[in-house]
Amino acid sequence: MTEQRTLRRPVMHFDVGAGLSHVTFDDGQVLRRNLPWGDFVEARWEYANPEVILVVIGAWQVEIHGHNLDPLFAAIEGQTLLRVRARPELEGIAEHLPDTFVTRIRFSKPEVAPVRRRHGQLEIDLGE
Repeated sequence: MTEQRTLRRPVMHFDVGAGLSHVTFDDGQVLRRNLPWGDFVEARWEYANPEVILVVIGAWQVEIHGHNLDPLFAAIEGQTLLRVRARPELEGIAEHLPDTFVTRIRFSKPEVAPVRRRHGQLEIDLGE
């Protein structure tokens, strides 16, 4: 007996909106963090690691692990992402292969390199 598949539109397991001032990241285990889009610094999605997006907002780095992350990255770069919650229970289920979902969210504060001082003055490295 052959398994019958139904074609369906992929589900985006995150919420979007227009004109948003904040975004909420929910790790699904410990906490929900709401951050202002006005403090957005950057989003990085490396081709070598397509299952991880790094987002820096203010003092926080948000590491987002998931599946089929292209639509989520588009929502981040357009600052239309309203909220996303980790849904690890969806991983490995064939029915959810076309979907976009996050399996883990980690929060950290990136380390800042100490500023070097010389002769009592602030030295700025201009990369020259």
